[in-house]
Amino acid sequence: MYIIIIGAGELGYYLAQLLLDEEHDAVVVDKDPTRCEKISHKLDIVATQGDGTETSVLEKVGVKEADAVVALTGQDETNMVISLLAKELGAKQVAARISRVEYDETVLKKLGIDIVIHPEAAAAGYIEELITKPEVLDLAFISRGQAEIMEVKIKEKSKIAGKKIKDIIHPPGSAIVALYEGKNLIIPGADDSIKVGQKILILSKRDVSDKVRKMIQ
Repeated sequence: MYIIIIGAGELGYYLAQLLLDEEHDAVVVDKDPTRCEKISHKLDIVATQGDGTETSVLEKVGVKEADAVVALTGQDETNMVISLLAKELGAKQVAARISRVEYDETVLKKLGIDIVIHPEAAAAGYIEELITKPEVLDLAFISRGQAEIMEVKIKEKSKIAGKKIKDIIHPPGSAIVALYEGKNLIIPGADDSIKVGQKILILSKRDVSDKVRKMIQ
């Protein structure tokens, strides 16, 4: 997939890193030349200095060919403008970080926003799952109480103990999004294995949460 990230802050940096690790094509846009230089140097990724609310900048980075545009600036209004422009210019999917939860979902859809990323649920691993695996779920469900994040400690008798992430069959609407390595929370790769005694985080729609619990028993 080809993905454009607008905003080279910490979240944009780690999202770009994850996408590259999963062998997706990604570019980053930011108004700050220092941020662009840093992310370009550290990740060997194309970083374009520019304002994501300008049509010429979006066209320069190939918005028409984009499978997804992710607006991760620190301002709701800026992310909304980026979303509207990106969808009008041909982006197939648009995700935007929105801080205020009181925005009407219908209005957000009219602005071209397909996936709403709320700050309290914003993590690079979650966003990467949503963009590249649309069968998972929209993070907006979390703020509406239609999804939950489960923290589970893997027991010896668990059905997924010892399995690699890529070999685990999830109920539709769920995904393992993070693992604990000691006190550190990490985003798992496809070849990472689930260990006995390890804590994992699972993002799940509430209507399949019982199936998820059975999966890990």
